[in-house]
Amino acid sequence: MEMTAPLVEDAVRRLCDAWHGMMADNERCLAMNGPRSRSAAAAVGGNALLLVTVYRHEEECTDVALMDPRTGETVRRMDGLISKRGLHACAGGDMLCVVNAINGVLSLVDAATGHVTDLTPGPTTVTPSATNVYSGYTLGHVSSTGVHKLLHVYDYNDKLSSNRNNYEYSSEVLTVTGRGGEWWRQTGAPPMRVEHKITRGSATVDGVVYFLADATSDRITDAHGRVVGSDSVAAFDLATEQWNPNLITGPLTESNGNHPYTVRRDLALTALAGRLVVVHHNYASKTIELYALVNSSNTLRAWTKTHELPLTTILRGWDKPACGPSEPMKPGRRGGLPKRGRTAVVLPTKEQVKAAIEAVYKELVGQPLMMLEDGRIAVLVRGKEGAVRVYDPKTGVCEDVVRVGRCGNIVGVYTGCV
Repeated sequence: MEMTAPLVEDAVRRLCDAWHGMMADNERCLAMNGPRSRSAAAAVGGNALLLVTVYRHEEECTDVALMDPRTGETVRRMDGLISKRGLHACAGGDMLCVVNAINGVLSLVDAATGHVTDLTPGPTTVTPSATNVYSGYTLGHVSSTGVHKLLHVYDYNDKLSSNRNNYEYSSEVLTVTGRGGEWWRQTGAPPMRVEHKITRGSATVDGVVYFLADATSDRITDAHGRVVGSDSVAAFDLATEQWNPNLITGPLTESNGNHPYTVRRDLALTALAGRLVVVHHNYASKTIELYALVNSSNTLRAWTKTHELPLTTILRGWDKPACGPSEPMKPGRRGGLPKRGRTAVVLPTKEQVKAAIEAVYKELVGQPLMMLEDGRIAVLVRGKEGAVRVYDPKTGVCEDVVRVGRCGNIVGVYTGCV
């Protein structure tokens, strides 16, 4: 017994030393991999990341990055991922892909490694007689089946048609399995001319892709030729692969009757907190109004105004009164009359020059991107350049997170791991 006690104490001491050594190794490991672990955690569940594209004119390629909207931290960079024109980067759920608008060839991107896997889908269903094809792609996730589908909406001229100036619309869909061999399936024309080329013209919620009316048309009609409101919304169900034949009446038309079509260019779509939201830039009242769709059934649809973001807080350049000339402009170099035989030169005043400079740098668009966990809203602002800001509705504070530059854009939301 006298020999046992020292042996036990020695064993306990060795065990404690080993335990402390293991804990020290764990602490070193956590210190080395902490930033990566936080970045990976940020992409799980509701902590989504923004898919950013930046085009570089010198190299004629596009860099793709995943960015944390809370801090502006670049979680993953994929420089030169898109090296040709006509390629579109898409994000849907936990999948990233790049698609070629010319031939529909699809490539999957592993966000963790940057590895690109080329797939070979079946031929596109676009008619061979189509010319001047303009495409828009949306990658969505169907939660009921767990599959990802790529929706291709396009407009085109038919060279066999007698009216070469009339654009026609159609669409096709592809199931993205990651194995290749899938075929594009024709899904027909949307129930109205839709905005499919601009990111903020569409949004995806619960496997349904919503589109605003086309902003380039003087007026929009439905499939029956009836004129519809400027804020009408068309819906495509990825699960059934069908367009809803009934348009959704927008919040402005619903509350105030038919609006002039000039309102359309002040509208956008987004998805916030799992709901479809119409964004209205009300420049007259200097607010950005957010209307959420609270009932999406076919029989009853209703909108509710959830936020009125102060435009002067979100966008730069709106906090000052518009500058105007203090007096009418006069011909001549110093306001005098020109000499005989010379053309009168009208020079702007200092106030007009200042107003012109401010107009160039005034930010015009504030596009909400996502609702953060604490209720703040990440917003992409566009003017001469672009930036991501986070607005807190509780305090009214709007903070700059990161600048995306003139050639940068936010093209999607990614919820996978990195």
